[in-house]
Amino acid sequence: MSSSKKLWVFAIVLGIAATAFLTSRHFQKPADQPQTTSPAKQESVVAPEDEVHAEYAGSASCKECHETAYAGWIDSNHGLAEREYRKDLDEKTFSPKQTLTHGKDTSEAFLDADGLAKILTRGIDNQRRPYPVARIIGNDPLRQFLIPAPGGRLQTCDVSYDPNKNELFDVYGEEERNPGDWGSWTGQGMNWNAMCAACHNTRLRKNYEPQTNSYHTKMAEMSVGCEACHGPMKNHVEWQKKPPVGYNPETKNIKDPTIKRQSRNQMTETCAACHARRGEITGDLIPGESFYDHFSLTVTDETDTYHPDGQIRDENYEFAAFSSSAMYHAGVRCGDCHEPHSNKRLIPGNLLCMRCHAGGTEPPAPVINPDTHSPCTPGSAGRDCTSCHMPQTTYMQRDPRHDHGFTIPDPLLTQKFGTPNACNRCHTDKDTQWALEKTNNFYGERMNRPTRTRAQMVARARQGDPTTRDELIAFLKTEKIAAWRGTACHLLARWIFEPTVTEALLARTSDESPLVREAAIRSLTHQVRQNNAAVRAALQPFLDDPIRSVRVAAAWAVVDQLDLTTKAGRELVHMLDHNSDQPTGRMQLSQFTYLRGDTPGAIRQIQKAIEWDSNSPPFHHDLAILLSTTGDTTGSIKSLENAIRLAPDEAEYHYKLALAWSEAGNLRNSVTSFEIALGIDPSNARAWYNLGLARSALNQPNEAIDALLKGEAADPSDSAIPYARATIHARIGQRNEALAAATRALQIRRDFPEAIQLIQALSR
Repeated sequence: MSSSKKLWVFAIVLGIAATAFLTSRHFQKPADQPQTTSPAKQESVVAPEDEVHAEYAGSASCKECHETAYAGWIDSNHGLAEREYRKDLDEKTFSPKQTLTHGKDTSEAFLDADGLAKILTRGIDNQRRPYPVARIIGNDPLRQFLIPAPGGRLQTCDVSYDPNKNELFDVYGEEERNPGDWGSWTGQGMNWNAMCAACHNTRLRKNYEPQTNSYHTKMAEMSVGCEACHGPMKNHVEWQKKPPVGYNPETKNIKDPTIKRQSRNQMTETCAACHARRGEITGDLIPGESFYDHFSLTVTDETDTYHPDGQIRDENYEFAAFSSSAMYHAGVRCGDCHEPHSNKRLIPGNLLCMRCHAGGTEPPAPVINPDTHSPCTPGSAGRDCTSCHMPQTTYMQRDPRHDHGFTIPDPLLTQKFGTPNACNRCHTDKDTQWALEKTNNFYGERMNRPTRTRAQMVARARQGDPTTRDELIAFLKTEKIAAWRGTACHLLARWIFEPTVTEALLARTSDESPLVREAAIRSLTHQVRQNNAAVRAALQPFLDDPIRSVRVAAAWAVVDQLDLTTKAGRELVHMLDHNSDQPTGRMQLSQFTYLRGDTPGAIRQIQKAIEWDSNSPPFHHDLAILLSTTGDTTGSIKSLENAIRLAPDEAEYHYKLALAWSEAGNLRNSVTSFEIALGIDPSNARAWYNLGLARSALNQPNEAIDALLKGEAADPSDSAIPYARATIHARIGQRNEALAAATRALQIRRDFPEAIQLIQALSR
């Protein structure tokens, strides 16, 4: 096998592993494919819904005894999370008729002659027609309309309503979309069953059927009812109606056996089920159970989902940022600031923060004097704690959300890495240098906090800076906050084949936090894909971990040899099946199928993902690397060109295209693609290495040596690069340079037989 072929296959195996678990949704079995495991051997991992829903009494049953809580809930954003048309709330949305111009199109909201709410807009066939509004989801600051579609679907229309301004708007703003696109209101990206329903209703079962591509979605109660957080209460209601003889409701002298009170952590994790960006594992959260038994939390990692300091960037909701904060680590929980029934803050303004930061709390919080803490003018927005430490990012055009990471504004991070800071968010007429000088003059050395050091480490690690490897390993040993240990585990995947990294991650598989154990296993999965038997054996026990997200991560790591009838095997298959209605789900099922030895099946799955979402570059990338395993280099090149067309600044796609051109025998195109990849990401040592080999093959030895020297600078730990340079020096008669390069390779890898042989030959 040629060296370029070896590298290409390596990229396939590593690429498949690297993309697994990184999506917030997962995958689908097509109707023409066999079950992932025999139904006869499959045991359901969730209880039948008829049995489950029979345990629910409905929120109305709570009103009699819990009148105050019920009154706060009924008109809250939770109480109105999803509902049918209500004249008192919705008439002014549709009457008189409202019109929205978005792009080149016009839509209308109106009541028809029968008083039914309808939206006139363009549908899947690109024709404008009126659609009935089946339900309305959301309340404040925006409301969206659900429109019935074939196959038991409800689709969330992009035409939405702002109740504060009494106007229609497009949740996508000026972004252009075509009918049939994944993100179009008629596409799967705006499908209520998969994307909205679970968090807008109580104990929902999505019930997707891959064979018919249809849904039979059911719920215990529409909207976020009392039992969405407290769990099923029918037994409690019945006990209260017929308590045992001698029960005194005033003193509650007899304990109600139906009540299972949640701890503070359990309550917060119940909130997190909807207030977090996460991958679904079961699709059936039971309040009080561990969040990590049902979800895989998306934390700050190698992607740009979060900024390097943990600030929210993409749509991330609240929990992950909150769990990465010092306040969460100190014991602060959702209920300390929010009244859970009305969803309102317990106390307005800075008074809420000063409950802890005035001193006297246990554990102690930093004592803050609001009059001297900020350089901003008294009475200005800058004196509001949340303005600086919980800056807002607007999603869906009208939904400004506070960042719950409680980060510290740092203009230095803006200057170095483009991380936003609260100072310039407010003072838009000033530049970063102004903000940096202001903060330095006011706070001085206090700006050099551990959080700044951490953010810079994360940013540099994302850029591939090899010096951060040892920093991350040391960080894992000292960091107190689990979410940030998880971040370090994810970032170390870049250097997973370094023994010290493997050792550090193996140590984290025993971390007390399931989030960290899962993250460590996900990074170690790359080692398993490269047939590291020792790592595979080390991960095997985690198939029986007490937390399901860890078990599923371990199952994915060893999926090529996994017994799918085991507990972890069934849970992995359930996750794949549950998430089988999204294109990202098809992508993960493609990975599953490939790793189970069925490459043609894997290709069919990723092709279906592309059919559902042709504008997603990773799908074309995965198709390319799968086609390459079948010898279809032409197809691989075409797929990579499609990926590059959609994401021209993604260095990895150009790098893979260069490898494909090399496999096709077109070294000149290969060199061009390598150069483009390195122009985008000059830290890719393997790209420099392969560019050097390609230039050498084109009889350009000096240019080849120059590329290899840059590769060595990018990754001084890669012994293959100086060895390749030594062979070129030797070929053109540069004995001393060749000897020095071969010696360097041997210093990096003591058991490098080719380097030893070359040194012996040069020494004769």
